[in-house]
Amino acid sequence: MQMLLLIGTFAGAWAAIFGRIAQQEGIPTPVIIATRMLLGALILTPFVLPAYRAELSRLNRRDLFFTIIAGIWFAVHLLSGFESLKHTSVLVSSVLGGTLPIWVALLETYILHTRLSRTIWIGLIITLMGGLIITLSGNASTLGNNPILGAILSIIAAVTGAVYAISGRRSRGKISFLPYLWMVFGIGGITALFVVILNGTTFTGYSSTGYTALILLTLLPQLVGHTVYNFALRRLPATFVSVVSQIGIVFSAVLALLIFHEIPAALQIPGSIAIVAGITLINLSKSHPG
Repeated sequence: MQMLLLIGTFAGAWAAIFGRIAQQEGIPTPVIIATRMLLGALILTPFVLPAYRAELSRLNRRDLFFTIIAGIWFAVHLLSGFESLKHTSVLVSSVLGGTLPIWVALLETYILHTRLSRTIWIGLIITLMGGLIITLSGNASTLGNNPILGAILSIIAAVTGAVYAISGRRSRGKISFLPYLWMVFGIGGITALFVVILNGTTFTGYSSTGYTALILLTLLPQLVGHTVYNFALRRLPATFVSVVSQIGIVFSAVLALLIFHEIPAALQIPGSIAIVAGITLINLSKSHPG
């Protein structure tokens, strides 16, 4: 399961890369999000409707409500995170967005009354410290044109992502895996579509490079990365899955270096090591509970 989660994390790390490419081709963020989610739902439809039509018809109002809430928060999470890429570097956006485990932990503790061990808290703190080191050590050439706005949007993405993870847990245990993803993708896509309509933007008139980026964004981060993430959430605590997923920050940083030539500062290397150390600590805690 942990190896599968690592593969999904690598797939998800491409989200910022494909999103940045699409933005460079002039595609607005709401169009990017609406396309990846609606297309993802469309691809899943032939696998969901024939096999799960009866289950979907039996959903009660409570399960449907929490699934709708999860889909809406997922859309807000993606809209905020991808919009941050317009104003700051992939690394800063990924790092601050990667504080999601802290918010998940707080929600689990104070809303779901989940008890987190001392080791998990230490791992969370180390992970957060690594993220802060990476952010504070950035240089002017890689911080972006409006790093403050980018940072704020990234933190909003982290908080809303945590709300999505927690609200989705309320219904994940009652709905089969594929129907749940299909509903979340569809609801999130409709939410982003409303933003597209309100902004008066369009889905047409962009370059072939932009559309290729959207297709790859849907196939790799959306269908592979997010599917694995949700699959893991059904078998592992949300805090653990979120912390392990932070290794995607390192993947994204390497990809940004290779593709966009975003060169990290020297202190960003030990910051990345700190993140991996925090993840390892969480893994050891889960392997030896108590």
